[in-house]
Amino acid sequence: MDVKFILDWSVVLCFLLILIDAAVLLWVVLFRLEQIENALGNSKINMKVKRLGTNVGLLGRQYRLGIAASVLLFPNMYIRKGLVDPDDVKNMPTHLKRWAVIPNVAAAVLLMLSFIWALMAGKI
Repeated sequence: MDVKFILDWSVVLCFLLILIDAAVLLWVVLFRLEQIENALGNSKINMKVKRLGTNVGLLGRQYRLGIAASVLLFPNMYIRKGLVDPDDVKNMPTHLKRWAVIPNVAAAVLLMLSFIWALMAGKI
């Protein structure tokens, strides 16, 4: 096996993982988003995002999940600006944190890896 063959198949594998992650994100957006937003409470950011992203469909739901994930990843920034209550972030159930954060972080990492592997394989 040469390096080119391994790189080509690693790009294919990475895109397959991206498709699986997109399916997981779709499932989270459709079936867990309300639970995640309810756990964040009636914070300013949550109310704004619900108002802006409610009537937009699936894209709006993804936007709402992305904001919730960023609140969970960078809580100090939102707490310092007064957009979220620190108790809501601290008391959020662990399984909901995982459902919000892991698929978004995995999508970012996989996208970056696929770009790097495509560059190394000479596809770009």
